[in-house]
Amino acid sequence: MDPTREPTHSRCAISTCGWCDRDGIDCRFCSGTGWWRPQRPHRECSGVIVWHRVDEPCRGCAGTGKEHSPVPAP
Repeated sequence: MDPTREPTHSRCAISTCGWCDRDGIDCRFCSGTGWWRPQRPHRECSGVIVWHRVDEPCRGCAGTGKEHSPVPAP
């Protein structure tokens, strides 16, 4: 994944999102990049299942790079 990639969206789909209005709290899933690298299963011709890394917009922050689900306070 290219670390210089910009987040895919400036805001999520919620029109009055308090998380999108804040600054300085990076998403814990993508570290503020707006992108993550999950693994996707793939079946080879021999029937063996292998896992491939894919780049896609972060689902934890809707590609904004901003935290949308805070860790509960200790």
